[in-house]
Amino acid sequence: MTNKIPAILKERRKELGLTQIEVAMESGIELQQYQRFEKGIRPFETCSFKIGLRVCAALELDPYDLLFISSR
Repeated sequence: MTNKIPAILKERRKELGLTQIEVAMESGIELQQYQRFEKGIRPFETCSFKIGLRVCAALELDPYDLLFISSR
């Protein structure tokens, strides 16, 4: 099973014209933490609920959609 979430995060960030730094700052997390999500080093599905919601808000993503993708 391939994890599609890192690619979705990266694609959405680029669609919005944001840098990784901007997403991290908006989400209230360290740049390295966000980079690990995008690279798939740290599974997004295992982050805290609060961080997950903040990242989704920064990227204007529906958290339910990512939850549904990760359960496939």
